[in-house]
Amino acid sequence: MPTIKHSVSLAVLVAVLAWSAPSMANEAGDLLAKMRNAVHALNYSGTLVYSQGNELSNYQISHTLENGTEKESVVRLAQGTEAGDENVESFSLAKLQQVQPQAEDVYTLDLGGQEFVANRNCQIVVARPRDGMRYLQRYCIEPDSGMLLKYSLVDRSHRSVEQLMFTALDIVATTSDAVPPIQQAPVAAPAAAMPSKDWIFTSLPVGFQQVQDLQQDGVNGKAPVRQIILSDGMTSVSVFIAPPGALGMLDSMGLSSGAMNIYASEVDQYQITLVGEVPVATLKSISDALQHVH
Repeated sequence: MPTIKHSVSLAVLVAVLAWSAPSMANEAGDLLAKMRNAVHALNYSGTLVYSQGNELSNYQISHTLENGTEKESVVRLAQGTEAGDENVESFSLAKLQQVQPQAEDVYTLDLGGQEFVANRNCQIVVARPRDGMRYLQRYCIEPDSGMLLKYSLVDRSHRSVEQLMFTALDIVATTSDAVPPIQQAPVAAPAAAMPSKDWIFTSLPVGFQQVQDLQQDGVNGKAPVRQIILSDGMTSVSVFIAPPGALGMLDSMGLSSGAMNIYASEVDQYQITLVGEVPVATLKSISDALQHVH
């Protein structure tokens, strides 16, 4: 039988935990929003290690903001210390998505401990999915600048499927009028795109919604390819629809690698290709729900 003293202590502990959970989530959300702005607004340069699947690569990266225009250079380094000549434009910190409000429906945000990366202290933020339809995302962010120093995607087997980490980083001081103010809260979610009348999804994994419907130029004069983009507020999936007889997207994409998965199917002789940093089961679920309306 607990004493009155112990009962009061327990009640206080419960109250503290009830208050601290949303407080920590809010702080984690604010830090994520600050990070998403920092990778666009700061002037920085450095080297980082990037691993995806069994591939390990080193990159030299620089980013500047001049008169509101972002300039980014990403160069893959050879095995030695010399930089290669080819810019790797498909890899970019500036392409990180803004965290949208609907993400709270499918992720819980938590603060972790602190780490020391590239001679800088950083705070761990974890975006933990509420279901098995997406990966856990783990960030390590420098609190003062908001700069992302380390990032990883983790599957349900606790295996890192994608990771990046700065090994050296310089952030160049800028005048207050050269850098837009840091956003302290997530930006408003973009309006969901109007669903097309000829292609519909009978259902989608919780949290995902259609945000864009685009036409991509065809390859070698072929018919254009439809691209429907879905987002859950933190990650996105692209659905490519190629008409019968057109060159499929798989011919230029290759195989799945690391966190980036690819799933192909066919609907009414249209070639359907889904691409996203989500489990293959999620891509299959989206593909199965896609219907062509005649």
